Amino acid sequence: MQGVVRIFSSLEPKALETAALVAVRLGLVIESCRGLHENDRTGLGFLTHDDLQRRLREFFQQPARTTIGRETANHAFQRFAEAIAKIVSTEHGQHLAVVTHGAVLSLFVAHYNAIAPFDLWSRLGLPSYVVLDADSFSLDGEAHNGPDPVRDTKEA
Repeated sequence: MQGVVRIFSSLEPKALETAALVAVRLGLVIESCRGLHENDRTGLGFLTHDDLQRRLREFFQQPARTTIGRETANHAFQRFAEAIAKIVSTEHGQHLAVVTHGAVLSLFVAHYNAIAPFDLWSRLGLPSYVVLDADSFSLDGEAHNGPDPVRDTKEA
């Protein structure tokens, strides 16, 4: 998180809460951004851990089919990619942080890297983050799961 000058967040409460914790530590303001939300899971209801795993595997493996909620993986990726493109085009050359959700992040990262989206999604903890090159979106290493990256930066 070292060098981050702007923080963008999904409008969803859990993302905004996470972004607020990071923003306070870094002395930055959060900018909420449409399009960064998780895939639309309206009407999905509660699933057991195993059922959620199975449904998300289907979501990633059959991206043109609505398998979880109301949005296909293809649509979720397109929406998310457009939001990221807008952010990057207005903030080119800056170190940015985007606080978002696991499935859409996995779709995006997998699109630009040699990684299966379900494999990435299944490795993400809470909290977790990835570092991407702003021009190519290439993944700089692996997903990082807690501890807090801001705390690590401040203590280094």
